[in-house]
Parts: sequence; C-alpha cells; structure tokens
Amino acid sequence: MKKRIILFGANGFFGKNIINFFKDQYKLKKIFRKDNLDKINFKNYDFIINAAADVYNENMMFKNNVVLVNQIVQKIVRENNRIRLIHFGSSGEYGAINKKSSEKDLIIPRTVYEGTKAAATMLVQSYSKYYKFKSIIIRPFSIYGFHENKTRIMPSILRSYLGLQKLKIYNGYHDYVYIKDLISFLNKLLKKNLIKNYGEIVNFGSGKQYSNKQILNFFEENLRYKSNASFVSKFQKVYDKKIWQSDCRYLTKKFNFNFKYNIYKGIKDYIKIYLNHYKKIT
Repeated sequence: MKKRIILFGANGFFGKNIINFFKDQYKLKKIFRKDNLDKINFKNYDFIINAAADVYNENMMFKNNVVLVNQIVQKIVRENNRIRLIHFGSSGEYGAINKKSSEKDLIIPRTVYEGTKAAATMLVQSYSKYYKFKSIIIRPFSIYGFHENKTRIMPSILRSYLGLQKLKIYNGYHDYVYIKDLISFLNKLLKKNLIKNYGEIVNFGSGKQYSNKQILNFFEENLRYKSNASFVSKFQKVYDKKIWQSDCRYLTKKFNFNFKYNIYKGIKDYIKIYLNHYKKIT
C-alpha cells in the first residue's frame, strides 16, 4: 500500500517538484493556499510535508509562515499524533554567521522572513517534543532547479540567454544544491522511516559555496555563449553575506546521504530541462 502524504505548498517550487517525482510512488493530498484546513482530516495519513511559505511578501509572512504551522501542529495533536511531519525551515534562520552554519548554532534572524521561519521551527520543535509526535526540520540552503522563481539568479541567466530580460549580476555567495538531490533526501526519509525524533534539525547544503560570478561562468561554459551581463559590486539584499554555507556533516553522517549532483552536473541537467520546456511552450 502506498504511503499517504499531505503536501502543503503544492503550488510552490518545492511542491511542484515533489509532485512531479512522487506522484507515482505515494498517495499525495495536495494542499493549496485557498484550501480550508478544517476540512482536511489528518487521521488517514502517514506523513505531512510542509513546503508552504511566503518568501517575498512581508505582509503575508506571519500568516503563511507561522499561523499555518501553528494550525498544522495543533491539528496533529487533535487528530493523529502518529503522523510524521517534515517541515521546511530556512538556512536564513542562522542570520549573519561568519562561518559554516551548524545545527548546533544559535539562530539570530535579521529579517521578517527569517524571523517567521525561526518562529515556525520553534513551534514544530516545542509541539513535537511536548506532545510526542515525530518530526524533522530541514533547513535548505540555496536550492535551484526547474520551477524556481524567475527572479532568482539561475532562471534570470537562462531568461537572459533566451533574450527575455537583461541580466544584472550582484555580488553574492551561496551554497547551491540541485532540487533533485533534495527530492532524493525526502524520498529516503519516507521510504526508510528515518523520522524518529522530536523536532530534529538537519541542514541541507553541500558544504561548498560559489559566487554569483562563478555561477554565471558555469552557465556560460555549458551554453557556450558570452552574456552581456552588467555587474554590480554590492549585495542585492541587505541580508546577503559573504559566507552562506552549510556544515553538512550531520546530514552525511547521521543520514548517510551523498549528493548525486555537483554544481556542474546540476546546472547541466537544469539547463536541459529548462530549455526543453521553453521549446514546448513556444
């Protein structure tokens, strides 16, 4: 019998990829923002994946990043505390830390987004430990891939290559991980029933970081073209930093997880999928 999963954030970047890769392996109940949570019964499900979040609209972040999580954990307590919860936090919860971020580090959020994600993490941990339902909090670093928001650097590069926009490259450093590796980790958690603790936190990053200029160079090498990008010698956002990198030892040792895609292989696969999709819609 297929494992039954409730997926929050079905229309987002993570959600669309989860549906694409899991639709034949698991029984998915897809939840969108318009759906009424009161009409969903948790009793008949094995897992919840909460991939819902508001990243760009500060006015909606408390509602979508905190209130929703509070509703989910309370509903778990009322209806089915045997269900296992996978919640996506954020590497931004660590704040402006000047070293690789470890799960043992204190969280020092600096923005509304980081603060609401940190609050959600604490809700999941406290409810999970007090009411004894199993949960894990994944803190992803810079996940990239198909369905990513078009304002991010990689889709911006591809849109520039296709002549859809002008390209501006700001200073920036990120620990990039391909979406297919994240999906692979989720699949391992589900298939091997590895959610065994209460509010366990695991960073999901490669342990390597690359500058925005390096990312552009990787795309230029793969696409065999020279972009007309303009370069800006400052961060685009006030919360960007010179070190945005995961300490991934817990991920690799505790969960025995190995990344299939390095940055070169991931970008090559992403380009192929993106351009094939573009050809189909034009």
